[in-house]
Amino acid sequence: MSATDKIVLVTGANKGIGLEIAKQLASLQGHHVLIGSRDAERGVEAAESLGLPNVEPLTIDVSSDASIASAAELIKSKYGRLDILINNAGILQDIQGGPPTRARFEETFSVNAFGAALTTEALIPLLEQSSAARVVFVSSDLGSLTFRADPEGRNVDIPAVVYRSSKAAMNMIALAYAARFRERGWKVNVHNPGWTKTDLNYNRGTGTVEDAAKGAVRLALLGPDGETGTYSEKEGVIPW
Repeated sequence: MSATDKIVLVTGANKGIGLEIAKQLASLQGHHVLIGSRDAERGVEAAESLGLPNVEPLTIDVSSDASIASAAELIKSKYGRLDILINNAGILQDIQGGPPTRARFEETFSVNAFGAALTTEALIPLLEQSSAARVVFVSSDLGSLTFRADPEGRNVDIPAVVYRSSKAAMNMIALAYAARFRERGWKVNVHNPGWTKTDLNYNRGTGTVEDAAKGAVRLALLGPDGETGTYSEKEGVIPW
């Protein structure tokens, strides 16, 4: 590893879109990628599955303040900075059916919204040590208020009130950080990977993880003139 390599953390990266994002970034010269996983063993297995020298597992459960703090301290002690953060960890419980419950709301928001916000907050001191901090929030078009408000809009047949609201909250969190660090040159953006075939939706999706990861990777690699505070997918910008 070179001292000039970009240090990257992808949360929820032991499988699915997160693992593919990690793979694509690690395949580029000059990037050292931390495979964030709440389960240590699965993180090790995921890192080994890529067969790349510039990846390593990092245990981080974004629903646990202690786990987030431990991960941040490890990155600080080993690298002293973080250049790219991909907030990818997420859960989808609505697909199991049944009415929304307080427990379902709390568990989903704990990961999708609170987890993304508190992970970002804990890593700000390390991102501040980067000359070009990049933060990507992997969200969903189900979090779009514009689409949901249109009776003929996209995915109107999918209720998913818990997941939708958690991703809408994530989008606002991302916008808050984009505004907070705009003048410092940070690029903070939201990516919609689309309806992708992963364990999250019991492999009901139609898109591939390869395609789903490309947009997040592009945002992670933005140059100094790149956009910030945007919500996009592979076809371009989508409405909030």
